[in-house]
Amino acid sequence: MIKNHSIAGLALCATLLGAGATSAFAADETLRSLAEKNNIYIGAILNSQWFSGQLPGNYEQIHKTQFNIVVAENEMKFDATEPSEGQFNYNNGDKMVKYAKANGMRVRGHALAWHSQVPGWVSQKYGKNKKELLRVLKNHIEKVVGHWKGQIDEWDVVNEAISNNEPQWRTYSVWYEGIGPEFIDSAFVWAHAVDPDAELCYNDYNLEQGINPKAKAGFLLEQVKRWVANGIPIHCVGSQTHVEDTTTDKHFIGSPDSLRSLAKELAKLNIKLKITELDIGFKSGINVSKSDLERQGKTFREYLDIVLEEPNADTYLIWGVSDKWSWLSGLNRQKGLIYDDNLNPKPAFDSIMVRLQTYEPPKDTSSADSCEADSCGDSTNVIRTFTVRAGISMHLAGRTLSIAGVTAAKVEVFDMQGRPVFNARNVKGSVELKNVSEGLYVIRIQEGTKSLMQKITIK
Repeated sequence: MIKNHSIAGLALCATLLGAGATSAFAADETLRSLAEKNNIYIGAILNSQWFSGQLPGNYEQIHKTQFNIVVAENEMKFDATEPSEGQFNYNNGDKMVKYAKANGMRVRGHALAWHSQVPGWVSQKYGKNKKELLRVLKNHIEKVVGHWKGQIDEWDVVNEAISNNEPQWRTYSVWYEGIGPEFIDSAFVWAHAVDPDAELCYNDYNLEQGINPKAKAGFLLEQVKRWVANGIPIHCVGSQTHVEDTTTDKHFIGSPDSLRSLAKELAKLNIKLKITELDIGFKSGINVSKSDLERQGKTFREYLDIVLEEPNADTYLIWGVSDKWSWLSGLNRQKGLIYDDNLNPKPAFDSIMVRLQTYEPPKDTSSADSCEADSCGDSTNVIRTFTVRAGISMHLAGRTLSIAGVTAAKVEVFDMQGRPVFNARNVKGSVELKNVSEGLYVIRIQEGTKSLMQKITIK
């Protein structure tokens, strides 16, 4: 899939959200269908329980309906694919690849070289024997990548090789201790030689915490520059983006703005950014309120904006489907996904859905013809005028919404979870939004069969 910022019309109708609340969602739209309209990938892992048939039937139904990219939680890691030296097990990986093919999904492979989940025989037999460890790693990569050549679209070739505490390579790794940092360069070269069509990623966490030289992302940027300069075949950086709300009242650790800055720096190197393992959790044991979940949804949406808006970002992948089957309990966190324990969508799901519905790629402003006469150069205009085939247009100046192309319209304003906050009927020409709080909203204008929906910022 190639990102193509073309404007597509939105034909949206109302359905029900919850008990009697009107939503801006079209009944036949899914995260997947909207992601495909926006030329991005949205996905979630297949949890390990899926491979042994331990999950309810609606889990798989949700997964294949809502997502268009998939990765295995554990089933393609080193210990799963080569538990004993030279004895490879591809059964679970094959099952996922077959599932993905049947459902038209893109496939990520995770992960080839990592300090964790390396079977004991590697260090027990070869310890710090550099020559043998190079042979073992090369053979593993060649066999695994070769088995799925042409079936895996992208690989996490090297995973979490940077230290947490300071910007340097992680030294407590069987690969680093026995080989040194050259194992990283070699892993990319070997993987590319086997499958030159696969995208190859470096994947790590805490990349959303800044790109200054003392941050992990800052250190990584220097390595990417070196790899590119030296012809190492790297195509993408995966940001795990395991984010935690530490206050339950104010903010999350990690910044979408910082991750966006990383995307922009990678774009200068012709390297993609992918969000590969997203979850936004709360500390275990606390009571998570409705407002906490709404704030969580806002943060999910802000990370999605990076993938929608940055030309070199194309993947938004969540590390789980339901809070019931999440690895976060091991981190003393909870409720970090977009479906609850009963596989019901949370406010985060709604935020993602509304954002996908209302995203409009920027217009080409290279010529005067692309600029609406009443929206260009108007500093008071919070949104540009947007006209659809039905002939409706809107213009917001301050708190006054002006409408053209209708004689008596219904105007509705929804928050970014799709809940109504304002409505007015028989609007002729304009309507005042004085009682709507500052923030980001979706506005819908309807007259008969004509309808226009647009995102607005009220200040």
